[in-house]
Amino acid sequence: MYLHVVSFDIPYPANYGGVIVIFNQIKALEALGVKIILHCFQYGNRQPQPELEKYCHEVYYYPRSRSLFYQVSFLPFIMRTRQKSALLKRLRKDNYPIFFEGMHTAVYVWNKRLRSRQKLVRMHNVEWQYYEGLSQLASDVLEKAYYFVESVKLQRTEPWVVLHADELITLSISDQAYYRDMKANTHYIPAFHPNTKVESLPGRGEYVLFHGKLSVPDNEKSAIWLITEVFSGIDIPLVIAGMEPSWRLRELVEKYDHITLVDNPDETRMVDLIKNAHINLLISFQNAGIKLKLLNALFRGRFCIVNDSMVTGMDLKPLCYVRNSAAAIRQTVEALINAPFEASKVEERRAILETEYSNQENARKLMELIKFE
Repeated sequence: MYLHVVSFDIPYPANYGGVIVIFNQIKALEALGVKIILHCFQYGNRQPQPELEKYCHEVYYYPRSRSLFYQVSFLPFIMRTRQKSALLKRLRKDNYPIFFEGMHTAVYVWNKRLRSRQKLVRMHNVEWQYYEGLSQLASDVLEKAYYFVESVKLQRTEPWVVLHADELITLSISDQAYYRDMKANTHYIPAFHPNTKVESLPGRGEYVLFHGKLSVPDNEKSAIWLITEVFSGIDIPLVIAGMEPSWRLRELVEKYDHITLVDNPDETRMVDLIKNAHINLLISFQNAGIKLKLLNALFRGRFCIVNDSMVTGMDLKPLCYVRNSAAAIRQTVEALINAPFEASKVEERRAILETEYSNQENARKLMELIKFE
């Protein structure tokens, strides 16, 4: 059972949303006997990883240039910069099925030389909607323009990907509904994640935690909103943790003695923060995409307060306190901070999370869609 997997980034270390899905999917498929030929694009500070060779039959790396030259293209920048002839050449060496991770990697889905192959595409978001949202959230004029143009290009390119993919796989129920209007062969398979069992600790913690990749505009806006609209008026400790916080966020945190910033925590530190928090408070101003940090908080943490955007497309509302206004979030934080997290809530989570979000079961569902030779 051989399978090509084309990843938009090097999926290890698995320290942000998209690569967490890919890395844990690879591990789950390998455990069921699939021999994975992994193709990944290298850029930024991510380097080739020997760890991937433990789970992959072969691993190939392709340098990704992010030169502005690639902006002058009808293709979206995220696709054009991953259009590599060396990748196409390797894919053509056999007849194994090909799994494209995200619109980012799907530039060869409609290529004539791969016409006879089974091509599966995992849609990590409705990508044009996600970039439209980023455009609205961005404060820098050039950044806003880039996201807007990219959104237009992605919307124009999306039908080609949908038409030529044999199977579409989504990460959320709402994305499945969107794509099923265009393609019958659209399947919802939840995100793969690093958890195998619920590890939430009964009892009490001492602080509220907001976490996420803080360089993402939505996460920064959410953190700033929580500070100014919710926690500026109460003295309950708030910890904000994540990668690459901006100077603007750092300066804001320094104004409050009861608010702490943990920048660039490693995986061990982040897990510790999630498990020991009394409340994981997670909000978003975008409906797009799967919220992996919510899954981690439910598998590992105590109480979870979220807004509607955090649970859109996921059947996890019964396990969370869903609040949208600053006043409602503040009141719920104050009500829960002294309430013990009970063992019965741990069992309630296990009943849902260890079945519907089981990596092993979802790997089996995925394998049923793949036509192995």
